[in-house]
Amino acid sequence: MNKPSKVILIQTLGVPRELVQQRFAELLPGHTLVWKGSELAEGKPLADLVGGAKYLVTGSLPIDGRTIRNCALSMISISFTGYDHVDLAACREKGIAVYNTPGYSTDSVAELALGLALSLLRNIPKGDAHVRQPEATFFAFPDGVELKGKTVGIVGTGATGLAAARLFAAFGCKVLGYNRATSDEFINLGGIYCSLDDLLKDSDIVSLHLALNAETRHIMNPERISKMKPSAYLINTARGGLVDEAALAQALNDGKLAGAGLDVFGSEPPDKDNPLLTAQNTVLTPHLGYKTHEALLRKLEVTFRNISDFEKGIETNRVV
Repeated sequence: MNKPSKVILIQTLGVPRELVQQRFAELLPGHTLVWKGSELAEGKPLADLVGGAKYLVTGSLPIDGRTIRNCALSMISISFTGYDHVDLAACREKGIAVYNTPGYSTDSVAELALGLALSLLRNIPKGDAHVRQPEATFFAFPDGVELKGKTVGIVGTGATGLAAARLFAAFGCKVLGYNRATSDEFINLGGIYCSLDDLLKDSDIVSLHLALNAETRHIMNPERISKMKPSAYLINTARGGLVDEAALAQALNDGKLAGAGLDVFGSEPPDKDNPLLTAQNTVLTPHLGYKTHEALLRKLEVTFRNISDFEKGIETNRVV
């Protein structure tokens, strides 16, 4: 049996503290959960807070190589899908295992992609504002556009892209897909794979579901944005860095795109001078795709189960 160890928690997991403590006790009996978020906020060095602990739980907080090299960790459990904010090379150098929490928000993010599309097509945010204006003529409001019958391009048909494709197909949309590897499930729901250029040219809605890396950064650059229909909408619930934000704002303001629904930005919170904050026909949300009650409970479960799995030699979510 593994010797009881300290588990340092440096970020909130998005659920009530008592629930965190309860699930921790159930999944990691005998271990001690130490909350260090407030001390980190006070400016104390992370390496000092970790001390001689064996396990570290973090979310989106960057963990640099210097911190990693100055601690005695055996394992980092990232309560987040992405892990590019942790210096993985330093973890390999130190022999520190790293696990993440993939898939916990797949349905939540896919549902938001659909919601952003509907908000744009039916002018829902503008309609809300219109009703609240005392001087407005109640029925004097522009027509919306039906989602049924539209062509939706899914850029990235991994788990979240596939979930989004399933939702759009259920609304009567034709679904196109672009991905390095094809998915039988995507094809079985009626999806059609094509080149990225053809997807952009033929889609009424383009929804991004890619990981961010050197290859995909600014995959939606000026040239690719220009391939979209002037009547088309761009949805991004994946990573802000996938989109050249200045180019997108310019296209929106010039009437070369009908609108954009964005939950993610190149820097978060976005800079005050980010051109998308004042661009025409946008629906913007504060990176809340993952943030549903159900998803956060799943994330909590996987975060602590990863530590239990590590102790058992199970590598299901291991990235290093």
